[in-house]
Amino acid sequence: MTRLRLFQIRLAATAASLLLVFGVIRLLWYPGAYFSISGSGKLFLILIGVTVVVGPCLSAFVYKPRKKGLLLDLSLLAAVEVVVVLMAMSMIHARRPYYTVFAVDRFESVSKVEIDIATIGNAALSTRPGHEPRLVYAELPQDPEILSNLIDETVLQGKQDIDRRPEFWRPYTAGIEVVKAAAKPLEGLLVADDRRAAAVQHWLGRQEADVSEFLYLPLRGKTGDATIIVHADVGFPVDIISVDPW
Repeated sequence: MTRLRLFQIRLAATAASLLLVFGVIRLLWYPGAYFSISGSGKLFLILIGVTVVVGPCLSAFVYKPRKKGLLLDLSLLAAVEVVVVLMAMSMIHARRPYYTVFAVDRFESVSKVEIDIATIGNAALSTRPGHEPRLVYAELPQDPEILSNLIDETVLQGKQDIDRRPEFWRPYTAGIEVVKAAAKPLEGLLVADDRRAAAVQHWLGRQEADVSEFLYLPLRGKTGDATIIVHADVGFPVDIISVDPW
């Protein structure tokens, strides 16, 4: 076997494993537009670069026919590659959107590591249903004193806002009317720039529905924003499209 042949075999094995990892990430952890607004795409690109260097490149570099200890060297490199993949998957998994929180006038994509789970008063809100983030309503305090303290904490002290403060979270159904009042008619994006109008038209074509049936709100992620489409009557999100909502 030549170095080139070994490189090709290792590259094929690495590509297959990365393809499997990508499928898990996209289908189970970051469905739809969540992947593009989360910043995890950059982590995955780094993972690709590191695994290609550690796996195929270094394996080809150390390979010499009949070299003493060659099998051990190749095994160690394969083990390091597996560890790198598992570590990267652990990081990406921890950053996955666990909650989609409505707060004031937008939705926020929130990962589990960004909040203190222990402060969640409602046990039903502590889990992620299936492969979709859990919908949550973050309610502004009605007590003027508590609201004033909240503003001081977020503006002056730099603490997290209600979208990442579970003590203000409620089941999504408790805030449906607030969501509907804050949302804008989807037809507003049809008169925006050509890209957004085309994306909305394409989505409407797949739904075979009238634009008047839907509203929209921003969905904010770590590295980008998307648009959540909300049913005008029901008040629940029906889809997310990767267009700028602003």
